[in-house]
Amino acid sequence: MKIQRFIKNHKKQFFVKNRKGELTTKQLVTIIILIVSFIIILFLIFRLNLGETSNKEICHNSVILKGRTEGLIGSLDCRTNYLCISGGKDCKGISATSTIKIDMSKSSEKIKNEIMKALVDEMADCWWMFGEGKINYGGGFLNTKVYYAICSRIVFDEKIQEKIPTITYREFYDYLAITKKTNTQTYLQYLYATNIAENLNDGGYFKFNLADSIDTSQGYSVITGIDMNLKILFIGNDDKVLNTFIIPTAETGSRLVENREFVTKT
Repeated sequence: MKIQRFIKNHKKQFFVKNRKGELTTKQLVTIIILIVSFIIILFLIFRLNLGETSNKEICHNSVILKGRTEGLIGSLDCRTNYLCISGGKDCKGISATSTIKIDMSKSSEKIKNEIMKALVDEMADCWWMFGEGKINYGGGFLNTKVYYAICSRIVFDEKIQEKIPTITYREFYDYLAITKKTNTQTYLQYLYATNIAENLNDGGYFKFNLADSIDTSQGYSVITGIDMNLKILFIGNDDKVLNTFIIPTAETGSRLVENREFVTKT
């Protein structure tokens, strides 16, 4: 009887210890899984460079919020992107928040196409951020201002200036007319709802002219906006959402209408 009691007690102790061991193993496995998951998440954050994307998404979300509330609540949280288009050097006169590097070993035509692709991508991002012409983010029936959004300030480095001194607006918008944004839509169609450059019309808000050229020795701004028209008892002209254009930064003050306010933060 004593021997049986001894064996029984030791069996209980064995199973208690074993159960404790299993619990500890589960905890260790859970901790390992959490650590690995955390490392993977960190890797994806750095890999995808979510900093710039999140700024544009924050802006887009604030535009949607203000549009849904007719401008009564919410404020725009949109920041200007400072872009350096570089052939290998730093851009002067700008503290770049993003840089696009151009392969200068290619032909002049391919270099020019890369530059134009960088420009139109900034324009497309700007148009998307501010609702693609579908959202009234000005707000207020008694508001008569024109609200401008400077989505990007763009500067070219010395190597770009030497290799590609100018790009005419004609060739730039011809490039937009043949370059696909999606399988069914060109950049020109996306930005201006037309595929004919001659149909572009800024309505006098930016003083845009197809005969002008983009001078790479100068800085440029990607800009959009909305014109708020006075409405009393719902009578009045509809508010006008402005398309996205690229204009010389130095001429921003002289090219834009006087009754204006900027909604983007520097």
